[in-house]
Amino acid sequence: MEQILNADLWKNMFVFDLRLNLSPSFHRQCSIRIEGDITGLATFEAGPSGLLPRFDLTLPVAHVNMAALRSSCESILAGWDERWSQFGLDGISIDGVFAFSDSKSQNFSLWSPRAGSAPHTMLTAAFECFPADYCDGKAGYLLESLRSYFDLQSPAVVIGKSPMCLRIAPWTHAKDADEIERTVYSIPDGVDLIVDTSGMERFCGALARILPVRHLVKRKGVVSWKVHSDFLDDLVRAGVAPSLIELVHSVPISPRGEPIVLGSILSLSSDLIPIAKAGNKTELVRAFRKEYPLTVEQASKAAAELMEIIALVPTL
Repeated sequence: MEQILNADLWKNMFVFDLRLNLSPSFHRQCSIRIEGDITGLATFEAGPSGLLPRFDLTLPVAHVNMAALRSSCESILAGWDERWSQFGLDGISIDGVFAFSDSKSQNFSLWSPRAGSAPHTMLTAAFECFPADYCDGKAGYLLESLRSYFDLQSPAVVIGKSPMCLRIAPWTHAKDADEIERTVYSIPDGVDLIVDTSGMERFCGALARILPVRHLVKRKGVVSWKVHSDFLDDLVRAGVAPSLIELVHSVPISPRGEPIVLGSILSLSSDLIPIAKAGNKTELVRAFRKEYPLTVEQASKAAAELMEIIALVPTL
């Protein structure tokens, strides 16, 4: 009897397909697709952007998440508000498609949905299909940044069990210190811990102003660190043993894949990049001086930085 009921349930289920093309103001374009019936698959991908390569991530979606997502999409369709698609500045635009096997596909556009709105509820359900425990590397970093556009990303999250990992969000600043401290103090003492700040933006400020470093140093259990070299001195001064610090060497590239030379973003349309790829430093120095008011020394430094970035790109 149970097998018959299950067969009837599957027969009456409608296939659901949600596609979201996201265009954030300060990061590269990417897309999310979630499809299935009782359960499903969620795919997050970004094509190549500037010097950044393509990537994709696919995860299974449990029936609870699929049900929540489908319900939130139906709520949007039932009460569509034209104000949801009014364009603004410094936010994120979303072009999407709802596809139900029992009805016609529906196209829609959104702009930076606010908390409490039906579109925000839908996006919350969509991002819950990509739990932090299963998202790392390039996909994990970009997902963290995207969540921040919708106020869905906490400044610090704890993932894993043995060891635990305290992951600090890319955009974290000193104003988040109190919330981060509460998260740190909630972690059981004696548990080995990895403090991962490798996704933090360089301009976030001194690490000791954001994290309770001295408390972490005194914790029972091993506390190791993954940080950019910019933060090394901060940690050593606070008492962290250098042997517990893993340095993450980041390539100076903007979130959209543009190289950063002499502290400034270099346009991807610049003729300098092909010259750098060809490996001709003398010609590159001349090209820099022709395009910018630089001394020979400055142009030489800029050329060396750009050639180093180009050389490191295959490892991204």
